[in-house]
Amino acid sequence: MRQLLTDFGLAWSVDYLKALLRIVSLLVVGLLTLRLVDSALKRLVSIVPGSDAAGGHRLERRAETIRHIVRSVGRAVLGSVSVIYIASELGFDLGPLLTTAGIVGLAIGFGAQSLVKDVIAGFFVLLEDQYGVGDTVRIAGLEGIVEEMTLRVTVLRSGAGEIHVVPNGNIQTVSVLSRDWRRALVDMSVAHKEELGRVFAILTRVGEGLAKDMAADILDKPAVIGVERLIGVGTKVRVGVKTRPSKHSAIEYEWRRRIKVAFDKEGVQLVAE
Repeated sequence: MRQLLTDFGLAWSVDYLKALLRIVSLLVVGLLTLRLVDSALKRLVSIVPGSDAAGGHRLERRAETIRHIVRSVGRAVLGSVSVIYIASELGFDLGPLLTTAGIVGLAIGFGAQSLVKDVIAGFFVLLEDQYGVGDTVRIAGLEGIVEEMTLRVTVLRSGAGEIHVVPNGNIQTVSVLSRDWRRALVDMSVAHKEELGRVFAILTRVGEGLAKDMAADILDKPAVIGVERLIGVGTKVRVGVKTRPSKHSAIEYEWRRRIKVAFDKEGVQLVAE
């Protein structure tokens, strides 16, 4: 009797160890596959470079977006397959479990229409390359940098550091603020007595100096656009220039400072609206 129990225990231990090894092998292979896919997507930019700097930058962001989504989907698939495989290896009868899961899934499906909507919307955002990780966007009145994307949600971080989580199904209109380039615009109002030809000449000189000192971030020649509108106390004038996507604000700040210094030096009177 003791020998029988010993043989039974040994056989059970061997079967248990074999099942455990198969489970560990599945998990290791699955995790390695996810790591390899993740690494391949990271190398996408170097494998398929863009035709120019802007194209390469866009491709890099698109690869990062795809990497985020593939990683989240891959983890979900690996987790589901692992649970089913482990249950099978441990000898559980999956028939009733799958039947119950199907019924529960059907019931949940009726209440999860918004989830399906989010996933479908996220798929088309990715497919059409509407925006990606690292882009600055405005969605539903919320503006920020896309920090993370899944098929279900888009995570934005605002300039103040706030995190906004937006379900993809709620996205109706997206304003992408950092695609390829932006335009820095500066408005100022000068008194009616000022001669506009002289004002324009000063602004042109200031713009040339700005373009020389910030050549890495300015993509075009600064221009005096002209008279924006007439106000009661003066004339509003606008200048503008094409810049790199994330540099327009810094250029506007510096441009205003230089205009103020130049106008003070030349005796040009600025007025408030």
